[in-house]
Amino acid sequence: MEDMGLQELIKQALIKWLAEAEKLIVLGVGNELRGDDAAGLLVAGALKLFNSERFEAVECGVSVEDCIDYAFGKKPSHLLIVDAFRDREIMVLLDPSELESQTPVSTHAIPLPLLLEALGKPVETSVKILGIGMENFELGSTISERCLKIVNEAAEAIREAAAFSGLLRE
Repeated sequence: MEDMGLQELIKQALIKWLAEAEKLIVLGVGNELRGDDAAGLLVAGALKLFNSERFEAVECGVSVEDCIDYAFGKKPSHLLIVDAFRDREIMVLLDPSELESQTPVSTHAIPLPLLLEALGKPVETSVKILGIGMENFELGSTISERCLKIVNEAAEAIREAAAFSGLLRE
């Protein structure tokens, strides 16, 4: 199953990235009124059960600016932004610099790299974006079965990587 292979690749990349992590904040970005755009919110919602001193998942909705500002105020060593992407792989893990020409489809109009720069990303915070490919962005639609499956895989990959890195409470 190639999806499982991709989930494992994402998990391994997260484990490598989180090797020296002291605190991880996961921001789920999206709009539950626009079908698959809710992917980031659903990932964060699934991970909130594990919130603790060293791990926090936050459902941002469309107010990504406020969420990023909140996250930086918490001084995480690592910040993971989960968002829906149009015309992308099923799941992709990117550095903000890799997004220069790729704007997530979410309802936030400011490209994430510009937003991170404008809010003054702390040097000590390592940032990654987990993009979830989407099909359906229509207002009033529900999330697709395909996207829901990927949301579950993404949440599991993040949970396993955070647990492996010692960020989750036992």
